[in-house]
Amino acid sequence: MAVLLAIFDTRLGPVSFMVIPRSFNEKIVKKTVKLMDFVHDDEFFIQDNVDDGIKSINMPISITSKWARGQAEMAQLSVFTTEEAPQLDAFKRNMLDFKEELAKEPDIYMAFYAGNRREYIPASYFGTAEGKAIDPAQLDRLIAEKHGMLAAMLDGLYDQLRIVTPTTYASMLPIASIAAAEQVPFPRSALNELKDLAASKSASRAFTVFRKVGDMMKVDMIPCSGRAIKVRIIVKALTPEFIMRTARVIELPLLFTSGICQEKAGRCSYEAYFAVPGDVEETTARVKAGLETLDKVEKVEITVVG
Repeated sequence: MAVLLAIFDTRLGPVSFMVIPRSFNEKIVKKTVKLMDFVHDDEFFIQDNVDDGIKSINMPISITSKWARGQAEMAQLSVFTTEEAPQLDAFKRNMLDFKEELAKEPDIYMAFYAGNRREYIPASYFGTAEGKAIDPAQLDRLIAEKHGMLAAMLDGLYDQLRIVTPTTYASMLPIASIAAAEQVPFPRSALNELKDLAASKSASRAFTVFRKVGDMMKVDMIPCSGRAIKVRIIVKALTPEFIMRTARVIELPLLFTSGICQEKAGRCSYEAYFAVPGDVEETTARVKAGLETLDKVEKVEITVVG
């Protein structure tokens, strides 16, 4: 899920102005921005990026402006989704609401002149009664205010769309088929989401945990890079302070923890998985040696994953 606001720059042509999240697929953003070069008869149009499994729902917007040629800023709002059959009505309704909110703010066009685009403000503006003797610092504050307002509105749209976008995907398969293949097929939409997450984190691998909880088998998959280790500590008494001390000793990014469980004879077990960005053997030796020095630790087990 991502949202993009593109504008038509009179010197550069269509350009990306705001995108949430900022780490969203740059190749898709550039391809979507170029759609502004074409005339679209419909208020909404869909672009299907088949190779990436990402669809964009796009809506042209014209914003009244005192500083633009023709007195209007040309923009394009795009919403990206990995859903195979996106809820178009929900997307369109929220996009139209965003457009209406823009129209309610008469000076919102000033947001497009932040940064180096300030030089696009017509010189005639400063010679009119409206702009005569205007304080440059005051103008900058006004532009920054409108830019912040626009960013907050786009952020609000992003949050709203995340609510209407499904976050779970399901399939029903015979146990015999799973056992024979020794793998669980991914629903296409879930795979697209995983690829999107991996791209946003520049991850090259997927850390996967299978855990039996009651009468269920749960699966957690986390995009990451490098290797991983599983750390299991048996300790006489497990306290929040002890967990904090182990974190200072381990000093690795936490991938997953199964929590705290009570064992026999009052002993406790702490189990967690950590990403290892460097040499896994050196890291394992360092972590094991450090944990074994902690008070009340009875046993330390470290297993390399992947």
